[in-house]
Amino acid sequence: MSLFEPLTLPRGPAMKNRFLLAPMTNQQARDDGTLTDDELNWLLMRATGDFSLVMTCCSHVHLKGQGFPGELGVYSDALIPGLERLAGALRGAGAISSMQLYHGGIRTITPDRAGPSAAPEDHARAMTVAEVRATIEDFIVAAERAKRAGFDGVELHGAHGYLISAFLSSVYNRREDHYGGSPEKRRRF
Repeated sequence: MSLFEPLTLPRGPAMKNRFLLAPMTNQQARDDGTLTDDELNWLLMRATGDFSLVMTCCSHVHLKGQGFPGELGVYSDALIPGLERLAGALRGAGAISSMQLYHGGIRTITPDRAGPSAAPEDHARAMTVAEVRATIEDFIVAAERAKRAGFDGVELHGAHGYLISAFLSSVYNRREDHYGGSPEKRRRF
């Protein structure tokens, strides 16, 4: 096997080689999550540099889920024109595109921090069941937006104590409803 050999997956387009750009937080988007020329050009350079798959930085699925200044957004249909431009540019350069979907949870930069359980040390409150369900829907709708914008795939950011990993964690998730307790219930999110 060579790094330069194509890689075929069960779904989606084949990759021309095995060089993949992992998601990196570049902090180049506008404050509202809109794509900038700087972010587009940075990612496009990777595609023209022969990466077969280029994944965006973490892209927040809800306005209150933003974890970093300058983070790309996918929480609104108003962001689709920039996302279409990005997906089209990556495809035009011969790369497969993927968008990383993300919610910062208790580590957002917004004043209303919320996670699976209260985290006073992070100034965060526990999400209500209605908020949990709405946030699950935010991820679904964001994936649909990415698809409409022309991305070949999505990845869920489920690490580093952000919302998905917090729900999976018995330390951060101390809920006693059907989103907490056993590993099976913590995975429901």
